[in-house]
Amino acid sequence: MVKGLGERIPAGLPNELRNHGLLVNTTTGLYGWGAELETVYSGLTKALSAEVAEMDSTELHFPPVLPRSVFEKSEYVASFPQLFGAVHAFRGDERAHERLERAVNTGEDWSGHTRLTDFVLAPAVCYSVYPLFGGTAVEGGRTVDASGFCFRHEPSTEPGRLVSFRLREFVRIGSPAEASAWFSQWYERASAFVRRLGLKVEVEAASDPFFGTSGQVMAENQREEGMKAEVVVPIGDHPVAVASINYHRDHFGRIFDIRSAGGEPAHSACVGFGLERIAFALVSAHGPRLAEWPDDVRELLWNGRSTR
Repeated sequence: MVKGLGERIPAGLPNELRNHGLLVNTTTGLYGWGAELETVYSGLTKALSAEVAEMDSTELHFPPVLPRSVFEKSEYVASFPQLFGAVHAFRGDERAHERLERAVNTGEDWSGHTRLTDFVLAPAVCYSVYPLFGGTAVEGGRTVDASGFCFRHEPSTEPGRLVSFRLREFVRIGSPAEASAWFSQWYERASAFVRRLGLKVEVEAASDPFFGTSGQVMAENQREEGMKAEVVVPIGDHPVAVASINYHRDHFGRIFDIRSAGGEPAHSACVGFGLERIAFALVSAHGPRLAEWPDDVRELLWNGRSTR
């Protein structure tokens, strides 16, 4: 890593990340990273694969964009209009190009010179999963091991709150009993996995950042009904959620016409692990030199073997 690049990282991040050149700041909430952190990301990917090796899951990888038709059907904009990002592109002629170039060069608002495309930035990996089962019955349930980059428009200097990040999600679609059991299983299992990384773990009831006054009511209901939990660890002095366990009931089954064996809308649940957040927490807890990390953590990450 080029000396001095880490100095541009906000002071809110722990010194292990900020002063050792592990990240390169591009703008608020958006970072580049070097070989050391890429090694950690690869290790986490391997460890999470080992975590679900005995499950009958389908492994899928997705790009960071969704078809706009899927996004519109998902009802995401009804709950989180403040977080999504759409892809716009230029579609004009030469005269329109001149106007666009002039607006960009003079610092004007040039958004009106582009048009909405058929793509939206993916807010979560699982939004690419549910349409694959649309119009089908998932007798016996289905499990998908999904990974990809996501985007949420919440730029912040808070450690781990990024606008672009990697998620590894394990998604279960099936009957109410199957989805509920999956949620309960991962409520314990996700925290146990993070704890084996040598991190201090708290599991907390949580809610999604629903928009507006009605969103506050929805968040309170979600928390009271126990439909979301987060695995929280420290990054420096800041508690940060590194994994999220979610029970959607029949929300996605109803929207995408996914049915359980009995013909009713299927239920779904998922657990998502934020790779960047876990990596930041690991560096904060164990230091910037990977060779000096605890042996059991290194064994879990790079040999895919757990000491549990």
